[in-house]
Amino acid sequence: MMSVTMSTKVFLNFYNTNAAWVIKSLSKPHSYVQSAAYMKIKVAPNYDDIEIPEKKKLRMMDKVPPPVLHTASNLAVQQRSEAKYCRGPEPIHNKLNYGQYGVQALDGGYLSHKHMDAWRLYINSKLTNVMFAEWRIEPPWKPVTKKGTGKRMGKGKSSISHYVTPVKAGRILLEVGGEIEYKQVYKMLRHVAAQCPFDARIISAEILQKEEEQKNWIATNNLNPFSFRYCARNNFLGIKKDLSPYDLKWSGKY
Repeated sequence: MMSVTMSTKVFLNFYNTNAAWVIKSLSKPHSYVQSAAYMKIKVAPNYDDIEIPEKKKLRMMDKVPPPVLHTASNLAVQQRSEAKYCRGPEPIHNKLNYGQYGVQALDGGYLSHKHMDAWRLYINSKLTNVMFAEWRIEPPWKPVTKKGTGKRMGKGKSSISHYVTPVKAGRILLEVGGEIEYKQVYKMLRHVAAQCPFDARIISAEILQKEEEQKNWIATNNLNPFSFRYCARNNFLGIKKDLSPYDLKWSGKY
């Protein structure tokens, strides 16, 4: 008898606390909150104006320049290690041709055939039938010399070890486009930007346009006349002795 009364008390307590909520929910089914609705669905982007080239995948780059391959002796002339090829901003190849996405270099440096071949294999494996990728850099053409292990210094310039491609700051390395959004491109190209021997980033046409508008706005609305260029040209605090000619030329940016 004791167990029956205890069970009935437990049932009555449970009923009194939860019965009202159960009855209210059953009597008003429209009170449920919907987790998804038509208004929350994002409109799919329109890809009608996108031009997809015939060759959708990245082509293989040559390890050695073609003029060297076609010579009878198969010998190349050594060059000086000139830093002018990777110093300063890129004046030409700094815009997107297809107006979608790409990888942009932030500093100058050299790219070897190993970098290009690794990127080619990775990106081509990620491309679909509605996507494409295209190089914006030339194949390796600048020779790099290297002495053998254990050899003494001197006795002229050593033989050529491999070839590289010089890259300036702001250069577009490659482009990716098609029926794809920025989130998908970022996941695919973040490994490419991380493997660069210099700082690089993933860009889109919208990012470049916003940066250009911000740059123009600052140039027109800046009220402070004491910029880096003005202070360096007028030798404020004798700073000109600590600056290089390239700092005066590019205002300390590169």
